[in-house]
Amino acid sequence: MNQDEIDTHLGSAIRSLRHTRGRTLVEIATATGLSHPFLSQIERGRARPSMRSLFLIAEALGTTQQTLLAAATPPAGEPPLIGTGTRLLLHEGGVDITEFAEIGTEFEEFFSHVRPEFLYVVTGTLEVETRESEQAESSLRTLNARDSVSYPGGVLHRFRRASAEPCVVLMVHGDDHVSPT
Repeated sequence: MNQDEIDTHLGSAIRSLRHTRGRTLVEIATATGLSHPFLSQIERGRARPSMRSLFLIAEALGTTQQTLLAAATPPAGEPPLIGTGTRLLLHEGGVDITEFAEIGTEFEEFFSHVRPEFLYVVTGTLEVETRESEQAESSLRTLNARDSVSYPGGVLHRFRRASAEPCVVLMVHGDDHVSPT
């Protein structure tokens, strides 16, 4: 599947879920802070959302980024790259594993979602900043290859590459109600 097909599948999944939820593009634009024309371009497969934009869209639609990414993933074969260096490796049984291969050197805005998160650094060096609430002090942690960190849902978090070398990270989201087998 080429990138244009992936963008089209992702846009169709977003549009379909938006229609199912009975939401308009204007409502989603208001909820996300993204422009109506940009959202329209995404839904038509003519624009590719960043992971931050996809997070905002998913949140406005009451779902997760991984659920939307899974809709753009072919049923068999190599999972496609979504956006810049992001690949959904698993979306099954309440667990999502996402690979990030192109991580920027600047912090983006904080993310917060209901599911617990586990980060594993495959290569490179990663700085992870967490905070319990908007008013709380931040905690900054540096992770090297083969290091990991986890935090519960609801914790504000963000990360950035902390070295010149490439950094590859696996992110695992799990549902609180999923029990080990």
